[in-house]
Amino acid sequence: MKSIPHCVKILVRIPVVLATAFLLSIPVEGLALSSQEVFLMSGNTVVGLEVLDDAEKTIGYASATQIDARRFVTACEILDIGQFFRLSVNSAVLDGKILARDRERNLCLIDVKGASSTGILQQRRRPQIGARVFAVSNALGLGVGISEGVVSGIRHFPAGDYIQFTASISPGSEGGALLDEQGQLLGIVDYRHRDGQNVNFASFAQWIDEIGTRSNANAENLKRLDAGADLLKQQKWDDLSALSLNWLREQPDNADALKLSIIAAKGLKNPQAELSAWTELHRVSPTQADVGVGMGRALLSTGRIKEALELSKQLTAIHQEYANARLLLGMAQQLSGLRQEAEESYRAAITLDAWLIEAYQGLSTLAQERGDSATSIAIWSRLSGLYPDALTMRIALAKAYLAADKPDRAYMILEKLPEKDRDSAVALYWRGIVLMRLQCPDAAILAYQKSLAKQFNEADAAWGGIGYAMASMQRHTEAIAAFTAARKANPADDGWAYQLAINLKDGGRSNEALSIMTSLIKKAPELAHYWRQQGFILAILERPAEAIPAMERSLQLEPNQPKLWRALIETCQSAGHKKEAKEAYQKLRAIDTKAAELAYRESILPYEDAAL
Repeated sequence: MKSIPHCVKILVRIPVVLATAFLLSIPVEGLALSSQEVFLMSGNTVVGLEVLDDAEKTIGYASATQIDARRFVTACEILDIGQFFRLSVNSAVLDGKILARDRERNLCLIDVKGASSTGILQQRRRPQIGARVFAVSNALGLGVGISEGVVSGIRHFPAGDYIQFTASISPGSEGGALLDEQGQLLGIVDYRHRDGQNVNFASFAQWIDEIGTRSNANAENLKRLDAGADLLKQQKWDDLSALSLNWLREQPDNADALKLSIIAAKGLKNPQAELSAWTELHRVSPTQADVGVGMGRALLSTGRIKEALELSKQLTAIHQEYANARLLLGMAQQLSGLRQEAEESYRAAITLDAWLIEAYQGLSTLAQERGDSATSIAIWSRLSGLYPDALTMRIALAKAYLAADKPDRAYMILEKLPEKDRDSAVALYWRGIVLMRLQCPDAAILAYQKSLAKQFNEADAAWGGIGYAMASMQRHTEAIAAFTAARKANPADDGWAYQLAINLKDGGRSNEALSIMTSLIKKAPELAHYWRQQGFILAILERPAEAIPAMERSLQLEPNQPKLWRALIETCQSAGHKKEAKEAYQKLRAIDTKAAELAYRESILPYEDAAL
């Protein structure tokens, strides 16, 4: 009997399970593996990436793919918002440090001490259309998993060609691995270019070798980007705006510079500047769906609803499975009064992306508009149950109860928040709103003040809340101070100037109120409530010849204002214009007979009795 060769003897001694794993670790050209086999072979080279801020609070999740003993590759975009990075490697949590960045291709290298794997095998050849592929990633930050699909195309973007594939991915998948049937790395998942449930993209694996070189070549711009990130963290909006403008003078088409310009405009609360920057970025990246959506949102925020509606229609026609385009379309339709169409768009967005919270918000708002408070409450009750630790869901549920005129239920929702959220700035702000609805203005003011002390990021709203509470108690001096602070915090919002003018009028400072209202009318002469307040102020100043035309202009724009009709009748009578007073009375009768009867008793009959 022949003796068994030495090498075979060694293999025979290896336990069956270990032998199987060993064999699976050796890719065989042309051998198609199952998803389980691919995951067993390569799944441990993809890890969860946790992004933390400078206070070491988690602010995002992504994926990272190991390419050698210490280096991982991930998407740069998620790293921009963080200060510290932690990777879950096997059973350990290890700190990561950025080594190099290829911003244009959205690829970053991270150095991780303590990692032991040799990394994933890379496939250098382009995949065939229709080839089976697997996406391995930390989707939604829930842990590394695998999904299967096919290569549906090779698509061109400004940075180069990308692999289009159908394997499902979710937020958190960026930086994950796209693998072939042998478990080899084809590309790195780029959620930035995602265009729907089955329209996903990955950058080619061979680009990984070029990250260092491209990072060095782009060192000056990366330095600018880092400087911008520091200014963002310090909220130095003017400095950030200056940096982006200087950068754009040298490189007008630089996407990172334009993004910094957008952030600066938001920080400065300058919606027109933000729209301008989005428009330029859309010119630079016309095929990028998320840029189109950003521009559409900016159009909505500046009141250009018709343009936003047209843009959103174009986006949904081109990017049919992009949930955010459907969301934008729903928002534009809702603001255009197309409520049924908006509901269909919101539901389509949720079908494409079940995690799209704003679409649920849209459905909730539509339900409230049609008086269906129960549906709105049901939506947020369900989401609050699914996300028990998500403060935004609980706040939305409290808002739904407020819309249903159930402030007591809203208060209970806020009181039952987890301890870590109960005294947060945003929870305190909403507690202030709820307390006002419960007719507790002093308690509401205290809640608003506490939210400001905790650096509530919408300081103007908190100051405005204090102003409304003070005004409700006829404490106009303090209301004036609060609305002045709100206006200073957000000068772009003319609503605060309007409220300031009202309280200046009610607080005996009508000349100052008149100056503000005159400026507001110059900016927006089509707004009826501006002319109404102008008329009231001029009447208080005993300038009826100017008050009457202002009141009449407001009523032309918005006839159904019984209180203003009565004020017009009284002002005409006091100016000796009895004919005009009676004409106004007849017009009021056609709108509101009860208000007309009251106006007749108070402002017509006394003057007739006096004449007798």
